Amino acid sequence: AFVQRVEQAGGSLPSFVTGELSAFVTCGDFRHGFVVARCRHCAEELRVPFSCKGRGVCPSCIGRRMAEGAALMVDHRLPAVPYRQWVLSFEGSLAIRLGYDSDLLRRVCQRFAHRVMAALRRHTKRAHDLASVEPLHPGIVIVVQRFRYDLGLYVHLHALVTDGCFAQTPDGTDVRFLPAAGLDTAALSEVLTALHRDLADESDEPPPVDDALAACVQLGLSAPGPVLTDDQPQPPQPMTVGRFGMQLHAASTVDGRDRKRLERVCRYLLRPPFAHDAIEALPDGRVRVHFARPARTGARFTTITRDAFLARLAALVPPPRFNTVRYYGVLAGRHHLRPLVQPKLEPLDPQPHQLPLFIVHRDAELPALTTTPPADRAPSRIAWASLLARVFSIDVTVCPRCDGPMRIVRTVTDPDEIAAALGPRGPPRPRPDPPHQILLFR
Repeated sequence: AFVQRVEQAGGSLPSFVTGELSAFVTCGDFRHGFVVARCRHCAEELRVPFSCKGRGVCPSCIGRRMAEGAALMVDHRLPAVPYRQWVLSFEGSLAIRLGYDSDLLRRVCQRFAHRVMAALRRHTKRAHDLASVEPLHPGIVIVVQRFRYDLGLYVHLHALVTDGCFAQTPDGTDVRFLPAAGLDTAALSEVLTALHRDLADESDEPPPVDDALAACVQLGLSAPGPVLTDDQPQPPQPMTVGRFGMQLHAASTVDGRDRKRLERVCRYLLRPPFAHDAIEALPDGRVRVHFARPARTGARFTTITRDAFLARLAALVPPPRFNTVRYYGVLAGRHHLRPLVQPKLEPLDPQPHQLPLFIVHRDAELPALTTTPPADRAPSRIAWASLLARVFSIDVTVCPRCDGPMRIVRTVTDPDEIAAALGPRGPPRPRPDPPHQILLFR
């Protein structure tokens, strides 16, 4: 109905927006197909519906991307060194224009990464009394977030930066990490000043989108915001500087040797815009959006119309080929020091071992599943069963009734087969709500 109202107003949403929202409606719906897994021992069946594989608004699919991306970063990308989180936000129309101007976003990310790396090189050189900054190489991973706490379109950059630089040893076979020292608000001001000079030639142009999507962006921005419940002035935040219509925050640090906490920080950077239980449909037709934590004003939720809510979702969908994760410095794919700093992979054994026929699980001897030997290169995907076991400690490969092995037996996609499989009761009742959205700070 929302798309029809937009078309009646004389516009049409882009296909990537309508496709994302339409797929989001069917995500996890058994009526659109599912996979059947069956226990080999007791024939217990488990039905798993298909996902929409969205990358813009779906909490379930983006939650999978969050868990998978964080696991890949910690296991195969990020070395065990200290990190600092830098957050760059914008005021005015630039935060909206960056949501659709890919070229401008690429330039902003590049210049921001280069200025931060230059500041780290200078402070590392002074801290260790080096003669030059040339052999120093920091690393940065930038995550582009498009959402505000109330789901308004607001592009800002979260950067996980090595809190120091890598320097190659004289023999060239290894690297050593040199921590940076002396980072303060003056260093942040220098970064913002240099970044302002780099972006001085950028004109204040509207975002390059069609009229219908621009109207959705405007409707989402013009919707009533959260009600102010606290008029007290907020205390100044540490390591925070605001200049030239930009704000830079760099007070959060994490020790890379604590891999679980580092993975938690990576999930925070890659988190979805909202959780399932954060959206509430009110009886009067409006939508209430609950915040993950109270806003600075003290508000815990905001109430908007359904059209404003759908307009905000439409604005949050990224355009095609819009990269939201970017690597710079030693973490970049083509940097010559990357093989020396990334976590070491277990090498392949030239002599293959005999696979076991049986394994012991919970005092029971079960047939062993075929496993793939470790590879020399980092994987690009992680199996869904492994993600569930890693994030929620759920083993979906084991039958919940008899602890036997589960295997996929068929895929149901035909409408008649779906209706026959579901029976007169229809789709099964949903399971309890998943855990709440992860909070980085409490």
